[in-house]
Amino acid sequence: MENAVESAVQALRSHTQPAPGNHQVIEGFRPWQNFVNCNFPWLEMSASKTQDFRADVQLCNFDHRAVAVIRSDSCQVRRTGFGARRAEEGLLKVMWQQNGRTAVEQDGRETLLHTGDVTICDTARPYQLAMEDHAQLAILMLPYEAIPGWERLSQRVCAHTLNDRTTARAALAAVMALLDQPGDGAGNASPVFQAVQMMLSALLHCATAPDKLSAATTLDVAHQHVLAHIDDPELSPDELAGALHVSRRALYRLFEEHQLTPGRFIRRVRLDAVREALAAPDNEHRSILEIALDYGFTDSASFSRAFKATFGVSPSEWRHSLPGR
Repeated sequence: MENAVESAVQALRSHTQPAPGNHQVIEGFRPWQNFVNCNFPWLEMSASKTQDFRADVQLCNFDHRAVAVIRSDSCQVRRTGFGARRAEEGLLKVMWQQNGRTAVEQDGRETLLHTGDVTICDTARPYQLAMEDHAQLAILMLPYEAIPGWERLSQRVCAHTLNDRTTARAALAAVMALLDQPGDGAGNASPVFQAVQMMLSALLHCATAPDKLSAATTLDVAHQHVLAHIDDPELSPDELAGALHVSRRALYRLFEEHQLTPGRFIRRVRLDAVREALAAPDNEHRSILEIALDYGFTDSASFSRAFKATFGVSPSEWRHSLPGR
């Protein structure tokens, strides 16, 4: 994983020059409030001093993503329930403590970040940050879809200090490279974002993985999850990893023990369900394709090939072989 990130970062640096205007020194608390409200709306702010307040910030915006490094005098930032409701969309807010300390609160939990620590918040729910004097944070804002299974992870990981510092450091190194990316060349940042998102996904899923979940239990949970989402043609191994609270690598390792891949497992559950549906009297007058579409298949040809490869007969042959057909 880290080798992939290093390659992506090198590719990014070879195509970019430092972006003019992404580094600002802001004097005074009111100008700082204006800056935050412009770039991170629906936040309330306070500070112990306002006259001599100073903040140093680097900010790069990409399509639905943002990277920032903020160093400031002591201040508090709060998103209230009202602000969360008024915000246009929820985002993941990943925070690396680069210097000093910051207290982070969400969902009734509080963590105190020290240098080298990383945590995450969901901006769709109330949260609060309290930065000490001269604390420095690197911040990455991502859409929900960047982390497969985020809806299930969110309540379990927000405002927790994440323990895997090796993965966190590698992700931070890639994030920092993005600060040298001009805003009008965001396409060059795509491989870096992909690598960072993969590492963060693995980090979060490992952080919530059950300590003593047996392989048999895990497969049963996987089977139930596929059945619950069987009509979704976009159901993917990443989504399945999120449901099981494991990394993508751990998911593949689990299925390797059973001579399967996650993709083949999902397809087999779909095929078994279609075969049962074809035998159901209520479906006797429905077309084979119509039934296959109900179970996540998207076209007749690929479905028929998969059905015959698995069961040795075509879907129509299977249907005609049923008693009374």
